[in-house]
Amino acid sequence: MFHARRKALAATVLLVVLPFGPIDAQLSRTNASLFLDFAEPQGVRLVGTRHERSSTNGWLSLSSATHFAETTVSHRLDGIVACSIGGWFLIQRRGEQVLFGRGVPETAPGGERVFRPARDWVNFFLGTDQHGFLMGCINGNSRMPFPLVTLSDVAEGQWHQLVLVKDARGGQQFFHNGTLVHSDADAETAGQVWPFSDKAAGEPVRLAVPFGGRIGEAWVFPRELSPEEIRNDFELKRSRYAPALPVARVLLREMNAYPTEGLWRTKITAQTWPAERERIRAGALKLLGSFPTNTLPLDARVLSEIDCGSYVRRKISIQVQADDRMPAWLLVPKNVNRRVPAVICFYGTTSGAGKDTTVGLSGAKPGTPPMRNRAFAVDMAEAGFVALAPDFLRDGERVPSTGRPYDTTDFYARFPEWSCVGKDIWDTMRAVDYLQTLSFVDGERIGMVGHSYGGHTTIFASAFEPRIKAVFASGPVSDFRGHGMHWAVPKGAGNSQSLPNLRPYVLDHTLPIPAEFYEWTALIAPRPLWVNQAVGERRPHEEENYAAVRQVYDALGAGGRAHYAWCAGDHDFPPATRAAAVEWFKRWLRTE
Repeated sequence: MFHARRKALAATVLLVVLPFGPIDAQLSRTNASLFLDFAEPQGVRLVGTRHERSSTNGWLSLSSATHFAETTVSHRLDGIVACSIGGWFLIQRRGEQVLFGRGVPETAPGGERVFRPARDWVNFFLGTDQHGFLMGCINGNSRMPFPLVTLSDVAEGQWHQLVLVKDARGGQQFFHNGTLVHSDADAETAGQVWPFSDKAAGEPVRLAVPFGGRIGEAWVFPRELSPEEIRNDFELKRSRYAPALPVARVLLREMNAYPTEGLWRTKITAQTWPAERERIRAGALKLLGSFPTNTLPLDARVLSEIDCGSYVRRKISIQVQADDRMPAWLLVPKNVNRRVPAVICFYGTTSGAGKDTTVGLSGAKPGTPPMRNRAFAVDMAEAGFVALAPDFLRDGERVPSTGRPYDTTDFYARFPEWSCVGKDIWDTMRAVDYLQTLSFVDGERIGMVGHSYGGHTTIFASAFEPRIKAVFASGPVSDFRGHGMHWAVPKGAGNSQSLPNLRPYVLDHTLPIPAEFYEWTALIAPRPLWVNQAVGERRPHEEENYAAVRQVYDALGAGGRAHYAWCAGDHDFPPATRAAAVEWFKRWLRTE
């Protein structure tokens, strides 16, 4: 790719290597696979790029997306077990750009970025995403195909020391101006080791600032740089690269709200909202299909009980419909001597393990080791909430007769005019019914939290269940058409999302969807709502959603009750986000 573009560009300048002068820095060319310090000209190929100097420093100056510098590290990274890349950069305008890389991220069909490890050469890059946040990847990102995106803002007009370290355990750490700003050590998918195979020529190493800027240094080390080395480099060089300002680590950042004209058909005010609300509710019901008209007794049963230290875990079962019981784990904090709030906890899609993931008993497949960040029902119980973690229909102990999790064949044979999303809402309502029967639960203080499939189930169910008084959705989808046939598969197909009445609208984009995702979400207003997304996922229309939903909350005088946030990394429910969920429920359900 780069070779073809190289032939098309005529203006090429080759600078001759001159001896390095002494530099007052901890890092040097010693044991580096590549070390470029543009205090002096280096032996790299320049296209449209100038080498400039001041009285104390030197750099490459780039002012266009067609300007770059190239060199090679071919075969120098073969067989290593750890790697570090970094340098000093100044950008003039934020946006998605690769500053230093061997290979670039690709765009997947859904618009997300992917950066898989190359087969026989080592790829890597450092850059910023569309928001200006530091991102990068070295030789693959654990078990996920995406580059890692942090929440560290690379501001314009300043020098930045940017470093990415890949350790021997497959973990990646980002440093910004000497500070560790992100580590994937606690990520659900952490720990995947991809061998470093650098036997082929691969892509050249390219340095660029597509939106204009400067590059002072760039380096590749075939080892794991220590935090002390990186910090020392920053402290010793920050006077040379002025201004180079200290930064702080950011674990959660409020999402940008991007207002878009025409999302609301009517101007949203406290006076117009009731009519809009009824229109949206009617549209959502058109997509959901017909709900049952009769409610059977719960016939609640306690099947087992085990002491888990700070709480008791009970296996319970309730009747949600005729011939359909929903099993669940009920976590009850010890020494409960009054009515306390409760939180319904729904997990992300599994391979049959269901609710066991939510309480730390299993990974996605039954019997596999528990996965990081999945046991958020335990977080709730340890914070003093009663936590109810049920199985979805088609998963866990409710896998259909075909034995395939999320197969919809049995469901639509029985309920051809309904939807699996509607069924999830119904089962959530029955869970609320059950919690309100418990003598130790305050039935007026019930919240709901979910991740991934459980995240958007939390939004859909809370929109239709007013007894849910506080909502926290982690990693939900954000748009119907943006996720396409993921939603509108035919009845009877095996798929975790099932809203078949959406199918005509996904196939024909000229048809207005009866209830758009942001409209459905707004039905929760004015109850407290936190929506959390991983910034690297680039969920479709997430910023537009926030602006649209916030309009409704503001109109109702409840702007402080709607909060959309980003966490760094991939599709996950990391510790900082789970801690935020606990504090959200403490704030709005009041556990004092």
